[in-house]
Amino acid sequence: MFKRYTLLVASAMLMLAPAVKADTLDLNLNNDSVQFLYITPFTSDQGIGGASLEMGMIYTEDNDYLGIIGLDIKGEAGSGSPGLVAGVGVRGYGVNTSRADIGALAIGGLLQYSPPALSRLGIVGQIYYSPEILTFMDGRNLLSVEFRVEYKVLTQAIVYLGYRDVSADLDGGGSVDVDDGGHIGLRFMF
Repeated sequence: MFKRYTLLVASAMLMLAPAVKADTLDLNLNNDSVQFLYITPFTSDQGIGGASLEMGMIYTEDNDYLGIIGLDIKGEAGSGSPGLVAGVGVRGYGVNTSRADIGALAIGGLLQYSPPALSRLGIVGQIYYSPEILTFMDGRNLLSVEFRVEYKVLTQAIVYLGYRDVSADLDGGGSVDVDDGGHIGLRFMF
């Protein structure tokens, strides 16, 4: 049943993408999983940051699904730190694996650094955590950690190498790794 809703949300996102002026389309993959993210701003801080809404999903070779919807706010970390961007956000996760169905509301943040002398290069790290009080169904908690090194090849295109680990502890004991490993990705800005 959860798979049906995940596929419905993914289909709606794909249908809405051409109708709404998108800010960013992100696709990353490896041999075992693929992630699609659609990110659209709804406020702007002079091109440095602002608030944005993201929707996406991860599909794995094991027929596991993870749906994502999130809101984040980011901006320059301070005048004494050129090239450093910080952000905070909230994400809703819906997970369907062969072992468990999990819903979670996670809070987290990100740091991004682009050295002023190498402005096309970026290093990004982000973490989102959902404690037991905000994790539902079969889950006890959920942790998502991502790291990537990116390079802006064109004004509107970024390529990157990254690592992602999304895992959850289960109510009945044990844990489930939804996605764990390196990936290569493309990010297009419109």
